Amino acid sequence: MDHDDRGEDGQNGEDGQTGEDGQNGEGGQGGGGGMPEPSEMLSEMRAVRQRARRARHAYWFPLVLFGLLTCASIPFYLQPVITRTGVFGWASSGPAVLQSRYFAGPLAGPDVAYYWLAALLAGVAATALWYRWRGDQVGLRTPTRGYLVTGLVLLVLALLIPVIVGSHSQSPLSFLMPGDLLIRGTFPPVIIAVCMCVLAWAERSIALTAIAAGYLGLSLVASPYDIENVFYRLGWNLSPAVSGLPNVVLPGLMLLISGAGAWVTQRRPQSRPAPAAEAR
Repeated sequence: MDHDDRGEDGQNGEDGQTGEDGQNGEGGQGGGGGMPEPSEMLSEMRAVRQRARRARHAYWFPLVLFGLLTCASIPFYLQPVITRTGVFGWASSGPAVLQSRYFAGPLAGPDVAYYWLAALLAGVAATALWYRWRGDQVGLRTPTRGYLVTGLVLLVLALLIPVIVGSHSQSPLSFLMPGDLLIRGTFPPVIIAVCMCVLAWAERSIALTAIAAGYLGLSLVASPYDIENVFYRLGWNLSPAVSGLPNVVLPGLMLLISGAGAWVTQRRPQSRPAPAAEAR
């Protein structure tokens, strides 16, 4: 009886020890390959989100596109001189509603209004289609509905406000026709700048936000101020025929240079995480 009790006790003890050892061993194994820390998971999620945003950034295209459209408008700002009288003048024609002063002021020819209406419509539509195509390529689509709606609403307002206000200076809505901003016919870059600000919000891009803000400031200066004065102070005397071009060329060049820089940056291959970081 004593021998059997010891055998049972020994077996039970051994089984108990084995069970505990097995439990401990399994627990030790589980502890060695456990889940990552919450802080590591959060940092990895942030890194994935940042890589996704960089992958979908494609704002170089609208910058270059609107820069080219702005520079293409230069011929419309060449000021013809009537040789007999020595004054500047253009022959106006076409529907008055399409000759909105938001597109063509007194110092610009009436044909520039038709150009800007077509150019802005084409630019807004082409940008929306570009982001749609780009989203299909990378699998991440930037929401452009707000940008598209903003562009179309601004164009409609630019056409309708002059008709609603009319030529009466005493109209209660006359504040909607700020003469200083519309006199040179260079208000379309302001419309482009507002659209770029909305696009920067959709892109969640700090770089595009800075570009759009700087471009908006330059456009608001170029609309009422004669930038030819700056060239005159530097000793460069522009002929009367091209005196209005700096107000158009400088905003266009800013878009082209910014777009070229964005193109170079966005074409760089994205850096992959180190093997040690992947192992973790």
